[in-house]
Amino acid sequence: MATKTSGTTGMLGSYNSNSLPQREIIESSTSLMKNAMKNLNIRPGRCPVLIADFGSSHGSNSMHAMKTIISYIQEFKKTDQQFLSVHIDLPTNNWTSFFDTSNEQDKKIFFSLATGQSFYKQCLPPNCLTVGYSSGSIHWLSQKPCNITNHCISTFAKGAELQAFQKQARDDYRNFLENRSRELIQGGILILVMNCFNDEGITMTESVYHNLYKCAKSILSPNVELPNYTLPVYIRSYDECVDKELFHQNSFEVIHSNMSAVDFKFYEQLKNNEMELKEFSEKQTEFIRCATDSVLRGVLESTGKRSKEDIDQLSNKFWKLYKEHVQQNPDEFDIKCYQTYVVLKKL
Repeated sequence: MATKTSGTTGMLGSYNSNSLPQREIIESSTSLMKNAMKNLNIRPGRCPVLIADFGSSHGSNSMHAMKTIISYIQEFKKTDQQFLSVHIDLPTNNWTSFFDTSNEQDKKIFFSLATGQSFYKQCLPPNCLTVGYSSGSIHWLSQKPCNITNHCISTFAKGAELQAFQKQARDDYRNFLENRSRELIQGGILILVMNCFNDEGITMTESVYHNLYKCAKSILSPNVELPNYTLPVYIRSYDECVDKELFHQNSFEVIHSNMSAVDFKFYEQLKNNEMELKEFSEKQTEFIRCATDSVLRGVLESTGKRSKEDIDQLSNKFWKLYKEHVQQNPDEFDIKCYQTYVVLKKL
């Protein structure tokens, strides 16, 4: 897959929507979905109720989220209308996997379709969307504003580099909200689950970022490739996620907002002897590889001097090193992920 900018899913933007951590993030928003649907104003009529997932990835977790939302609409709104879910991700998404999952769904519950484009643009006609949902996606930026010196993620950026990422993140968030406001019906609901750092500026995933950069330094050329290995990611603070002025500008009322940490359970399973160390390191590596390997490959391809075979070998070497570090230092990978949960209502 190509570099996952312009919106996709996961802790770091994982395109593997079937992964356990991404499912846990979605599950952590179930009560949020329930309370949000109580505040929904639904249009009666003969047309299907339109819901959308912005950052749908491979499809399994996206379908799960849409089914959950639909069940709460049916419970609280007593509608006999049918439902149509729209799943939005980049053209480079693994749509074959998505459609395999989609075709397995019970059409008595809902119909679904997909569109391949950036969710920072308008994806649907005006005033047609009843419920919008996005989980673990908006920290992926529409573009990388600059390279980060001495690291691979803006969490450790300073000065002008940090300011460039902050500006890009503000602009992207503004575009996202403007377009969702344009698409939503009056009384429609937007549910957002966004990666964030806590009040102490901690994400609880710092060991992942450090390990990625350590591996990058081992295999990338120091003067050309390594500086380009910067993830197009910006982790927001709670206040940046809950931007009430920006919400007001786009005719949104805040129904709910809070922050909490999602525990990915791998480390707990290891300590409880429910998982062997080898499996632990493999699962940790698989999850992060799905999230970021496209960025690594993009850097390796950028010089135009490496063959596909070389790139495959270097990618495998990178992730072998990553897994070895996890296996040698498992206590560093007691990973949680802070999330900000926001429910907005279109006025």
